[in-house]
Amino acid sequence: RLLAGSSRFDAVVCSRVLCTIPGRQEFEAVLRDLRRLASGSGEVFVAVCNPFYLTTTSTELVEKHLPEDPRYEDTFPYSKTVAVSGGRRMEVHRSYDAYRRAFAKAGLFVLEARESDGTDTLSVLPASEHLVFRLSPAPSDGLRVSLLIKTCLMEWQTIERLVRHQVGQLEGPRGFVERIVVVDPSEGPFPRQYDRPDAKAHRAAMERLLEDGVVDRVVYAPTDPKIIRSTYRRWFGAESVNTHSDNGQQLFATLFGFDSCSGDYVLQLDCDLLISRTDRRHDYLSEMRSVMHRDPCALFVSLDICRTEPVPYTSKGPGGDWRVEGRGCLYDRRRLQSILPVPNELRNGLFAHAWHRAFDRLIASSGYHSYRGGNPGTSFIHVPSNRKTGAGGWLDIVGAVERGHAPEAQFGSVDLAGSDNDWAGPKRSEPFVFVVCGRNAAHARFKRCLHSLAVQRGVKWGAVVVDDASTNGLGDYAEMLLADYADRVTLIRNERRRGTLYNTWRAVTQVCADPETVIVTVDADDALIGGRVLERVQAEYDGGADATVGSMLRLDKEAPRTANFDSPRRWDSNVWQHLRTFKKYLFDAINVEDFKIDGEWIDRATDWAFMVPIIEMAASPRLIPDRLYLYEPAVPKDKDGRQRRDRIIGRILSKSPYAKLKRDQISCEPE
Repeated sequence: RLLAGSSRFDAVVCSRVLCTIPGRQEFEAVLRDLRRLASGSGEVFVAVCNPFYLTTTSTELVEKHLPEDPRYEDTFPYSKTVAVSGGRRMEVHRSYDAYRRAFAKAGLFVLEARESDGTDTLSVLPASEHLVFRLSPAPSDGLRVSLLIKTCLMEWQTIERLVRHQVGQLEGPRGFVERIVVVDPSEGPFPRQYDRPDAKAHRAAMERLLEDGVVDRVVYAPTDPKIIRSTYRRWFGAESVNTHSDNGQQLFATLFGFDSCSGDYVLQLDCDLLISRTDRRHDYLSEMRSVMHRDPCALFVSLDICRTEPVPYTSKGPGGDWRVEGRGCLYDRRRLQSILPVPNELRNGLFAHAWHRAFDRLIASSGYHSYRGGNPGTSFIHVPSNRKTGAGGWLDIVGAVERGHAPEAQFGSVDLAGSDNDWAGPKRSEPFVFVVCGRNAAHARFKRCLHSLAVQRGVKWGAVVVDDASTNGLGDYAEMLLADYADRVTLIRNERRRGTLYNTWRAVTQVCADPETVIVTVDADDALIGGRVLERVQAEYDGGADATVGSMLRLDKEAPRTANFDSPRRWDSNVWQHLRTFKKYLFDAINVEDFKIDGEWIDRATDWAFMVPIIEMAASPRLIPDRLYLYEPAVPKDKDGRQRRDRIIGRILSKSPYAKLKRDQISCEPE
C-alpha cells in the first residue's frame, strides 16, 4: 500500500499482476495506487494476459485449463501450466473493454495497446500471451465533475448503446467523480413521441450498465408528492405535483437528477446527444471550467457543435444573450444552488417553462450569463425525433461519430444533418480497396488476414473492415490492430448482425467513393498469399481487365483453377471463387433487390449473388491461375446446411441475367 508522501514517477510499470486478482475491490485498489504513483506528466504501463487469445489453449509458454464454454465478455478464473517448470498458476480473464472501463474509473486512459507475438502450437496460427496498455493519468488538480445523463422510458431500445457511447466518448483525458443516469418513470404521452415506452426493458438495460461498471448509479425520479413539491419549492419558489412542464417536457426528473449529484460541477446531457471526439487529448472540461472561473456570473457553459475551427466562448450571440443549452452543458453546482429559487410561474398547476427556459428568463433580466463556444476537438450532435424511427440506421451513425467521421453537412449544425450515405465513412478512394467482413472470426486468423494486407507492396491500397456485431471481442481487437493504419482503413462496427452480403453492399456502395476503384473482397478469417498479390492483380487491370477471378489454395480440398465467363450462371462456372476483384461501378450497377430473396438479404452463398452479375456485365473479366488466396473452411457444412445453400444458389442463378455494361452507362466521377 502507498504511504503518505510517497514519491510520484514518470513511468509506472505493473506487469502481470492485474490478471491474477479475482476480487473487484482489490483490483480497483491496485489501479488507484497506480494512478497515485504516476506524476502528472507520467505514464503507466500495464501488462496483462491477453484476453483476445483466451481460447488459444497451447502456446510456447503455457497450456491453459479453461472452464467449460468460457465466454469472452465474462470475468472468471482459470489455471495455466507453465511449459518450462510444469507448475500451475491461477489467472483471471477480463475482457479488453472491462480493463478499459476499470482504467477510466481509476483516472487512467488508454493511449495505446500492444500485444506480444507468439504461436498457437496446435494450429500454428499467430498467438499472443500478453497485452500491454500504455495509460495516461488524469490531471490531479481537484476538478470534480459529475456526469448526469437524462433518459425516459421511450428510449428503451437505444439507451444502453447511447449511455455506453456517451461515457466512452466523454471520459479522457479526465474522468468523472460519478456517472449517473436519471430516469423519468413517466409512461407518456411524450412530446415528439417516436416509440412506445417499455419500463421493464429500460430497467434491464440500466441493470446491465450498472453490472458492467459503465455507470455508478441509476436514479429513478420518485413519485412521492411531498418530494416533488419540496423540490419545486427549492428550485422555483412554488409548489406543484405535476412532473412535467406546460409543454410536456421533462421537469421534475431533471431537477431530481441535479439534486442527486455530488460533484463540484455537473455535466448534464440528454441521452440522445452524439459526442464527437476528434482529439482525445482535448481537455474540454478544464476549458469549460476556465470560463466559469473568468466570469463569476457564468451559470452554464454549453458543449459546442461540430465545427472546422475553434470559436471563442461568448455570452451573447446575434440575437442577444445565449440561451441555456438544456441538451448538454456544464454548471457549477454550488453557484447554481446559491441563486435559487428561479422564477417560473404556474399555469393550471403546471409550470410554464422547462428548467432551462426558466433560467433563460433569469439571465435576460439579470447579470448572469450562459456561454457557448469552444474547441471542435469535442462537440455534440443532437438527434431529432424524426431520425429515430428506425434504430438501426441512426445507431450506425453513432459508430461513425465514434470513429471521428462527420460529413461536411454536419459542420455548423446542431441537429443531425446529412444522409445515412453521407455518414458512411471515412470514404475510401484509393485505387485498390480491400473489403473485409467477419463475425466472431478467430483472433489469430483475423490477425493473419490483416498482416497479409499490410505486407502488400508496390500498390496504393485502402480497406473497409466490417465487424458484424461479434461477441468474442473482435471489434475491440480490430480497433487495436488497425490503430497504425487509421489513415487508410475505415473500421465499421455493427450494433447488430447484418450479414456478409449487406455489409459488402454497404462498404462498396456507401464507403468506397470512386467508381473506378478496384474492390478486393477478403473474408476476415482468410489471407492473401505473399506480398505481391496486389501487384499481380494490378497487372491484369493495367492490361484492360475490369474484373478478375481466382485462384485460391484450399486446405480441405483441391480448388478449381478455371472459370467460365461465357456462362456465369452455370453451377460449375467458378466465377465466384477467391480471389475476387472488380471495378466498383460494376457492383454499383447491380439492382439491390437481386441481393435479396423474398425480401430478405441473402445470407449464404453471398459471393454468387454479386459475382455472377458482375461477370455478366464485365467487358473484360480475367482468370488469374496463380494461387493468391488462402481459404481455410472453419466448420464443415452439415447436410441440411448444404441443401439450404444449394437452394439459395438455385434462386440466385434463376434471377434475370445482366447485359454487358456499356461505357456510357458508367459514371466515373467520384461521389
